[in-house]
Amino acid sequence: MKKVGIPIIGVTTDTSIMKIIPNVEEETSYYIKRKYVDALVKSGGLPILIPPMSSAKRSEKYLDVIDGLLITGGWFDIDPKTYGEKPLPVLGKLQPERTRMEMRLIKKAVEQKIPILGICGGIQAINVTFGGSLFQDLKTQVNNALNHEQSPKPPSKTSHDVYLTAGSLIRKIAGKTRLKINSTHHQAIKETGDGVSVCAVAADNVVEAIELPGIDSFILGVQWHPEQLFETDVASRRLFKKFVKECVRGMDS
Repeated sequence: MKKVGIPIIGVTTDTSIMKIIPNVEEETSYYIKRKYVDALVKSGGLPILIPPMSSAKRSEKYLDVIDGLLITGGWFDIDPKTYGEKPLPVLGKLQPERTRMEMRLIKKAVEQKIPILGICGGIQAINVTFGGSLFQDLKTQVNNALNHEQSPKPPSKTSHDVYLTAGSLIRKIAGKTRLKINSTHHQAIKETGDGVSVCAVAADNVVEAIELPGIDSFILGVQWHPEQLFETDVASRRLFKKFVKECVRGMDS
């Protein structure tokens, strides 16, 4: 039984082959960028890291202890087979174990009315979970697409605007009609899933945020990285604080 007085938020992690100690062989490691954790802690949450695992029963046990779920981004693409397409040559590396786990957790979290925030790859995972599809590569599939991979500009800097839909959750949180955001992705939402509503787009009409207004719980996905802008951008801080507030509300219900 939980005895923690602040919301516990599950954060999905990435997998990589790393050499941690010199002269020691490489090994598979789980990791998460610290700014995700810092943003949650500074917003009043207590993060708990969720590593990719193949066992559905074990991974779903996290839902018994968490009050919110953050689906993070990572250096991988979602397998096009999950939305009924064949891979294109430009497709990046896959992490099928992580993708399967995140989709299971999203489905179960919705059933249990656990708040969900998806960031970058997280918005894509939410959309695919609900039956949507993705552009496998914006440069080759979207005419006149903006540069959605802002490298070498660091993700702590912004690169282009997004336009927020009137009446949407993200617009209410941000308190603005337009945001300047960072952009570090080559995939994005193509067809929206069942019940998925687009609530922000870039100038090239690439989807930048989604929500599910028909679901009786907080579920929001953004294509940019607000955790990277947390210290300098008011709207990014408001987004994390709103998410954590919803997690607190779920504790009290």
